[in-house]
Amino acid sequence: MTKRDFKKAVNTDKIAGLSQPKSFMENKEDNKQWNDYSEAIKKEQENYEQVLYSVAVEPSLKEAIQVAGKNRGRVKGGAKSIVRDAMTSYFKKHPELFD
Repeated sequence: MTKRDFKKAVNTDKIAGLSQPKSFMENKEDNKQWNDYSEAIKKEQENYEQVLYSVAVEPSLKEAIQVAGKNRGRVKGGAKSIVRDAMTSYFKKHPELFD
């Protein structure tokens, strides 16, 4: 078997709708402010463009988000909309994080 005949054991083709996470090792400063991100979020919500971002939280916080999400309901966005609202509200209150 030659190298040309060798095939990867894992399919590395990108799946539509998913993207690679940004590398935490790269320190690129793009000087974006919260307003820049806020506008991009609005546009992405219109196009339903979303990416996954994993965050480790305490089990009680995860449970609270899940319960609140069920109470809000799937039609209103559920847990995802609660996390989104919380994050956007936080960034509005702390624009200095983007300076």
